[in-house]
Amino acid sequence: METNQIYELVNSVTQQAFGNEVQAAINAQGLVSLGNTVLSSAANTEAFVNTLVQRIGRTVYHYRAYRNKLRGVIVESDMEWGAIMQKIDIELPEAVQDDAYELVDGQSIDPWIISKPKAKQKLFVGRNPFMFKITISRKLLKEAFLSESAMGSFITVVFGKVRNMIEASYEDLARAALTGAMATVRGNDIQRVLLRTRYNTETGQSLSAAQCLHDKDFLNWAVGQINSYSDYLTDMGSLFNDGSIETFTPKEDQRLIVLSDFERRLETVSQYQAFHDGYVKLNNYETINFWQSPDKRDHFEAANLETGANYSANHAVAVLFDRDALGVYQMEEEVLTTPVNARGLYYNTFYHIMKNMFFDASENFIVFTLN
Repeated sequence: METNQIYELVNSVTQQAFGNEVQAAINAQGLVSLGNTVLSSAANTEAFVNTLVQRIGRTVYHYRAYRNKLRGVIVESDMEWGAIMQKIDIELPEAVQDDAYELVDGQSIDPWIISKPKAKQKLFVGRNPFMFKITISRKLLKEAFLSESAMGSFITVVFGKVRNMIEASYEDLARAALTGAMATVRGNDIQRVLLRTRYNTETGQSLSAAQCLHDKDFLNWAVGQINSYSDYLTDMGSLFNDGSIETFTPKEDQRLIVLSDFERRLETVSQYQAFHDGYVKLNNYETINFWQSPDKRDHFEAANLETGANYSANHAVAVLFDRDALGVYQMEEEVLTTPVNARGLYYNTFYHIMKNMFFDASENFIVFTLN
């Protein structure tokens, strides 16, 4: 192993930190390990007799559990039995004349006139399976470790990485369902609320989308608009769905997802100037770093879920919807392990995953953009 005496570097960085020397470029090339070393019995020996091979003193397993950022879209109640999700709705009845105030002498009122409830049924049919597979060798892996616990830690990381991939796949499936719903809802500033256009019309300004993110007054107004729409959804009506049924969404059943770039602007441009805590804050929400891909965070391209037509949008900053409007059902997640292959001394573990994504256009759903 190459040895580098660094007393000169220590003296230089210390004197610069103390302010005793003029700041100068520090060259640590060759001193900072980049982790690309290939061990060699000729080079990686101790410095005394130059024969004994140096040992690996510590092994760092690179693993962190990943948390799905769109857990609010994942339907927690698993659907293990059956194959179809059924949703039944009853139409609101219409008011009729109260005959108690129209009594006629010598006539009777028929109390047996039938008024059947009008039911609507939706069947969400579909299954979307995928699978992960990992092979573990009982024999060959032992050669890389000095103890059973060390190899056990390695195997734990292997399966942890599979778990992270499953969690990331859930998140990306939720993104696909979410952007598909965003491409499907009605336009004309009903379910797609054009915040910038509306603000410019009300104030007589001509802010661009980029300028909106730097304008305190706009950001305060935009938060007020989103919170107002949250209030609107608690009223019975059909304005914010496809118009097929009258419905409402209580606050506790609302899901608000906000683009993190927009939320950070609220923190740095707007909220820090608010004197009253909560004055310009959004109500309960989750943040998402991008809708579809990190290189175009506020942009998405998706097919209309009903017509199949492609839809593209820029400057999407938030979505507000009923919890029953959109979701990803976990229909199956089963982990099965084979017996050990006696000839090859290995075994396989299979992760069988099946999801069902759904979107119900009859539930409230609103998209907010800076268009």
